[in-house]
Amino acid sequence: MTLWERVVQANRPGPPEDSVRFRTASTLAVMVAIGACWSQGELSAPLALFTMAATATGNALSYWRRARPWMVVKPILAFCVVGGFLWFLITVTRTATPGDIATVEQPLAALFAWVLSTHAFDVPARRDVAYSLAGSAALMAVAAAQTVDLSLVPYVLVWAACGLWGLVAMWQSMSGARGVPWGSLAASSLVVAFLAVAFVALLPAPQVSTTLIFPSSSAGDTPVNTPSNLTDGRSSLPAHAAAPDGPTRVGGYLGFAKSLDTAVRGNLGNQVVMRVRASRPSFWIGQTYDTWNGQSWVETSDPANGPNLRRLTSGSPFTIPLTPDQQAPLAGGTTDVQTFYLAESGPNLVFHADNIERVYLQSQRLFLTGDGTIVSSTSMGAGTVYTVVSADNVATPAQLRAATVPPAAGAKQAALADPARYLQLPHPDPRVTALARAITAGITPNATSGPRTYDKIAAIEAWMSSHIHYSTDIPPLRPGQDAVDSFLFGSRIGYCEQISTATTVMLRSLGIPAREAVGYVPGSYNPITDLYKVEAKDAHAWVQVWFPGYGWQSFDPTADVPLANPSPGSVIAHSTATFLGHLPWVPIGLVVVAAAIAVDLRRRYRNRPRNWAERVVRDLERAGRRAGHARGGNETLTRYCDRLSRAAPDLAPALRATAAAVEASAYGGVEPDPSTVAALTAFGRKLRLPRRAPAADQPPADAIASANDAPAASSGR
Repeated sequence: MTLWERVVQANRPGPPEDSVRFRTASTLAVMVAIGACWSQGELSAPLALFTMAATATGNALSYWRRARPWMVVKPILAFCVVGGFLWFLITVTRTATPGDIATVEQPLAALFAWVLSTHAFDVPARRDVAYSLAGSAALMAVAAAQTVDLSLVPYVLVWAACGLWGLVAMWQSMSGARGVPWGSLAASSLVVAFLAVAFVALLPAPQVSTTLIFPSSSAGDTPVNTPSNLTDGRSSLPAHAAAPDGPTRVGGYLGFAKSLDTAVRGNLGNQVVMRVRASRPSFWIGQTYDTWNGQSWVETSDPANGPNLRRLTSGSPFTIPLTPDQQAPLAGGTTDVQTFYLAESGPNLVFHADNIERVYLQSQRLFLTGDGTIVSSTSMGAGTVYTVVSADNVATPAQLRAATVPPAAGAKQAALADPARYLQLPHPDPRVTALARAITAGITPNATSGPRTYDKIAAIEAWMSSHIHYSTDIPPLRPGQDAVDSFLFGSRIGYCEQISTATTVMLRSLGIPAREAVGYVPGSYNPITDLYKVEAKDAHAWVQVWFPGYGWQSFDPTADVPLANPSPGSVIAHSTATFLGHLPWVPIGLVVVAAAIAVDLRRRYRNRPRNWAERVVRDLERAGRRAGHARGGNETLTRYCDRLSRAAPDLAPALRATAAAVEASAYGGVEPDPSTVAALTAFGRKLRLPRRAPAADQPPADAIASANDAPAASSGR
């Protein structure tokens, strides 16, 4: 056979596929996959509607002409497919960025949708319909590639239902069966679900790639032309100090303003602010404060008028220079990559993990303040995506203890440009100073461990954890009252702002440079999307302390940030345990017991004897089993009663009479009088046989079979 003949044979259409269910399921699977790509922004609405309509129309025409396909259709379809591939290559060549897979996904989704909708006009045979069903999986994969939330789940469930329906319909078409194998279908579905969960659970913690070009996009951004260059999420308004009468009672966002009022009660909700994919969880810092006036924190270096303000105009990616107080990245340190997906319009702050090196953001310029706060020149609307690359400078306790030792001769360590700035206090407070010294009284400097700064911080954190009651319902402050003094020696009720502020003030009273930081802590981790879901309530305030050689290090007695991304297995186990722990087990147990009783009663009702003869036979069999003489499957009632008679000779006449009456009723339709029925029933119910060794009285081999094989007469029916 020549090569051409082989090609012709391979492309010869198979038998026409007559199953309407199989074809409908395949068509719906493709249409759902196209809709999934549209929901994730991979396809435009006009293209999605066109390809969905073409898919439905093409499958209808293919079914109509399944026995006699139009031969002219094939070259037309081939021309359309080749044209689609040429368009894809030209588009990718012009618009795709090397290393950035996101720039290829939209053209790829359009190509897949075009090919499947074109293919729909030539699907006469089973293999053609199966190809469409399998091809829809590629479209679903493209849709899932860039999803950052669970909005794709409904599409996945509907697509999986269509796929399962299509597979069952294909099996029915191939085998000629009419019913649905529910048992096999349920068992296979459970096995697949178990294997999928096990596979996800065994996956290691994901690692964010540092070799690809990082994603960024702008949504609803407008230039910010305010005196402060900092907004609270609305480009028309500058960020303002917290006010008790504000819509969220904290001035737009917790601390994301020119000042931070610790006298304001927090009232943050569960709305999703952003989703973050990160190399490791961290404190995602927005801004810091250096000046404390007794009730509020204030930025001394204003974003617009500060002496150290820098305007970065290089465009994305922006290279972030070191500020005067930052330490150069550690040798051999790891790279921390964070991608922020904004779900709500927020302040034009660029959140990041220290120490930040580069920012991928679609903005004309960035503003870098003297303390390292980064502000965009455009507002950031919902849908904005930006990526930050940081040099991980998180040090271990041992490293921070060693960092307090005076540097060796010749060693170079950065020093604070203005230490007094981070030791500032509005007025002396002897009670706060005395408390800080009392907490750290047992931690004295020595020649080998230096001033032991880290141990003092740990001691104050431990005291806060054991002496403070966490609550956002804080008592009001009187005019002129010092917030820290009132908090430590009054109510001792507060949340992150009060706790971190008191910690910072106590550290400064001991001569330790510290500052207030605000931003977000990681929210819940989703092992499916590999994203942290950050809600408004995850806005946070904490303490940063400066260490020689390591720069600013974060400390927090109210939040525990994990050291690394959790594995999917640990997340699933924790979520399952949490879910099970919150279930009302007592009502559930009562419902389960009630359901078990109902099932047992129904089973007993369905299996109850339908007449007196069946009741007598069951009583005889029960008495025989208790005595060790089980009835064989092929053993007639007469032979069985004869064997029981040998075990109980004194009951032989009654056993034989009972067997005769039962078989006469079952086979001959001869019914005894009511008194005889009552006597036979009572005899079977009260029958007790002596237990003997079964070896000498074993039934024949052909009698030991399943009781389901016994004839009707042997069951008394």
